[in-house]
Order: sequence, then structure tokens, then C-alpha cells
Amino acid sequence: MASVRTGRTRLGTLSLSLLALVVLSLIGASPWALQAFGGSTARWERLSFIGQTYGAASALLAAVALVGIVATLIFQARETKIAREEARRIAIAELLKMAMDDPDLDEAWGPVPAGESRKARRQLMYINMIISEWQMSFETKALPETRLRAISREMFSAHPGRAYWREARQARLSTSDTKRARRFHRILDEEYNRAPAPPPDRPRSRRPWALMTGTAVGLTLASILARALTRRTRNRSRR
Repeated sequence: MASVRTGRTRLGTLSLSLLALVVLSLIGASPWALQAFGGSTARWERLSFIGQTYGAASALLAAVALVGIVATLIFQARETKIAREEARRIAIAELLKMAMDDPDLDEAWGPVPAGESRKARRQLMYINMIISEWQMSFETKALPETRLRAISREMFSAHPGRAYWREARQARLSTSDTKRARRFHRILDEEYNRAPAPPPDRPRSRRPWALMTGTAVGLTLASILARALTRRTRNRSRR
């Protein structure tokens, strides 16, 4: 997905650069183009009119070239910003993966709440990386809004997704620094409220284990009783 975004940006930058090059080439070749006009060089008035026309066209072409150069610089700056942000998020994701695998490194991110499930904390870290990737894709318009709504609603239909948004909602909504980022988090909040609440977790039934234990005990007692009866029978037969 990142390579597609980079390819599109580079294609746009290349197109604008070629356009600016063509415009500058036309401006540079315009003096030779004026030689195509016939007539005596003594007709200064005619040449003056041609010069005035050339000056107006040159100014127009120069303005178009300037716009193309500015647009090219803007696209390059935007591409650099996207690449820098993506590299930063990849680095953070690698650090989070290390914290997910090592409880000692997890504590380096801040105090771990006492009694918190290790499984639940790993899930929250993983969901944070997923949403960060969604945000990057949405801000670069690689992830359409309809798709974002569908996948976020599915995530918030389960306990881990809802638990994450309850904790991160306020922080993410208050730290959005761009219009696109604010729109992204509003969509997540809307889909969180629309998603159906999952059923409460039920404790795992221990009846199968109790049944297996009772069966094993019963078989053991039956085996002991059968052996005792067999011994008594043998003793009576010997007498």
C-alpha cells in the first residue's frame, strides 16, 4: 500500500516537472520562432508589434512555468512528509512489537496497571498499530471512507476493539493536528457508537473436566472393588 502511494506521488511530480520543462523550452525557442515571419527588417513598427506579442506570451508562459515549479515543490514536500511519517510509525511499531514480547520492555512505556491481563495488554498494543496504519492510509486517501467505516465497525463489535477505544478515544480526538486526522477519528467514534455491543464474556464451564475426573475416580474404585471380590472368591474356593 505504501509503494502504491509513493508511485502515484512520483508520477504526479514527474508529470509536473515535464510540463515545466516543456514550457521553459517553448520560451527559449520563441526567438527562433519569430524568424518565421517574413518582411523587411526595416519595418520596425511590425517588429515592434511582434515584440509586444512575444512579451505578453512570454509573461504568460513564465507564469505557467512558475506555477508548475511551485506545484512540483509542493508535491515533493508532501511526499517527503508522508515518507518521514511512515518511517516514524514503522519504528514505533517495531518498538511496540518488542514490548508485546517482553514484559520488562513493556514497563518501559509506562506503569503497567496492577492485575491487568497480559493478553488484554498485548491486544491493545496490536490494535493501536492497526489503527495507526488505517490513519496513514486514510490521510493519504489510499483508504476510502466507506471501507474505513466497515472495518472499524467490525473491530468495535468485539471486546478488544471496544476496550481500546474506551481508553484511547479522548487522547486521539484531542491530539488530531490536521483536518484529515480529525475526520478520521470522528469516523471511528461514530462507528464505535453504531457497532453492536458484543455479548458478555462467559466463564468457561468446568463440567466436562469434573465429569472426566468423576469418571476416572469411578473406574478406579470399580477396578479396586473387582480385584477385592476376585481375591475373596479365590480364597473361598481354596477352602
